[in-house]
Order: sequence, then C-alpha cells, then structure tokens
Amino acid sequence: MTHSLAIVFDSSGTLMHTYRVAKDVRTDEILHDVVSLHLIRRSQALVAIDAPPDLLFNCPQDMGMQQFINGNDVEINIGCASDEITTDDVRSVLNHDSGGVRVSDLVEVVTAVREKCKDVHYIGTGFVIDVPTGEVQYVVCSGGRLFDGAKSTIAELMDCAEIYIASGDSMRNLSGLARHLGIVPANVVPVATPAVKHRLVDDLKKVYDYVVMVGDEINDLRAIRAADLGVLTLQQCPDKMQKLCDSADILIPDISKLPDVIREWCRTIRSRDHGIGQTPIRSKVI
Repeated sequence: MTHSLAIVFDSSGTLMHTYRVAKDVRTDEILHDVVSLHLIRRSQALVAIDAPPDLLFNCPQDMGMQQFINGNDVEINIGCASDEITTDDVRSVLNHDSGGVRVSDLVEVVTAVREKCKDVHYIGTGFVIDVPTGEVQYVVCSGGRLFDGAKSTIAELMDCAEIYIASGDSMRNLSGLARHLGIVPANVVPVATPAVKHRLVDDLKKVYDYVVMVGDEINDLRAIRAADLGVLTLQQCPDKMQKLCDSADILIPDISKLPDVIREWCRTIRSRDHGIGQTPIRSKVI
C-alpha cells in the first residue's frame, strides 16, 4: 500500500452511463432506459447471466433459458436482491419453472441495447425472478459506456489514492473496464451486492486511514453510509431517493468533479488534524 486513502467506485451509473432494456415476460412489453433495481420487489432478485451475448445468438432461439444456462455451464450471480437470496435458491426454482423464458427473449433485449448504444465497454444480460413462485418476470440487458472524463478522473486520483471497483457486474465485464482504466484486477470486486460493498468499505478502513465510496443508486447506500466520505453521483439520473441523498456527504453532478472534492476534503481533514477546527464536508451539492 502506497496511499493512506482508498476510493471505491461503483461502475454502472457511476463510472459508466448505462442503458438498460427490460422485457416484461408476462406482457411482452419492452421497457427502454429502465433502472433495473426499480423492477425488484420483495422476495425477488436481479440475476446476472455470466455469458457473452454472442453465445445467445448461436443457440436455438426456442431453447429455454434454464436449458441454455445448464447446457452451456453458464454461471449466474445475484446482482441485487430484496432479501437474502442465493444462486442456489435461484437454480432450485429455475429447475422447476422458468416461466417459459426462451433464448429469443434474451436476444430481443440484447438487440435493443445494441441498436441504441455504440462503443460500449460491455453488454450484460440477466433476469428478475420471484423466488417463492419461481416466476421470471423480466429479462434485462445493460450496455455500459464510460462517462466523458471518467478515465482522466481515475488517472488523476491514482496520484493520491488506491482505486477500487465494487460492482454487481461479473468479472468478465469488469476486467475489460479495469484494464482500460489502469486498475489492477486485485482491486476489482465483482458481483458485489450491497452487503459485499459495505463489507469491502469496512475491510478497507482497517487498512487505510480513510475510505471514500462513490456510487449512484440505492444498492450503494450501505457502503456510502459506512465510508469516511460518501459521494453520490447524479450523472446517470439526477432524481434520487431522498434517503440516498440524505445519507451521502456530498452530491456531484459529474464524475469529473470528484478530484476537486477529494482535494478539498483532504485539506479539511489535514486542517482538522492540526487543530484548526474546520469540519468535514457534509451534504454539500456542487
């Protein structure tokens, strides 16, 4: 460790503009530019399918989703869940009833994202499942592209901090992003649920003097609250839940504002440690 400060970033919506498409399996309605977390209700989970999208296009389109997952040894991961739901729980209910979801349903949302988004760093697929009933209610696809200024922001912060990524995305998706940003693989935590992000912040606080959490959605809430400085970005969507805004120490409209925030915060910390009497930044919007 060469720095006394660690900064943890969420990826989708924080470092990258993410465009998401969902298909309501019950109505066949295609929902564009959705927030996938808003689709999850009690006893439901957003499950990531860790497979390259091209694999979907090379499979029979009428193949069932469960057959696709099992037949191709595809891993699934819990991206976010309303309760303590495991992949074993999901696999168990999928084995009984996948709600008639086909590969063609997944291909449909992937195609919709590809038509809308160019030069994306990754495309990920998944589904929302109701565990008590085993019903797959939505299939989803996300495409991510770095925000303007994100790469230069990370490069600038590397001079003063150790950079981490903690995201619900798979390592297959995150490895390319980390490589592009110059972040070492050991500092990337994939399939990071809210609990995992919270635990990472707590663990890093045992190693570094200070830990900053930078996120954009409700799945970052616990980590934002646990960090020495919690930063909420509004770049993907400025309309946030009030408890998320209230929990963050600072709100920024653009990721490129972060280096100035960190510099000011570090000056405040140094002044406080020297007894000058300044107080840390709190609930300031810039």
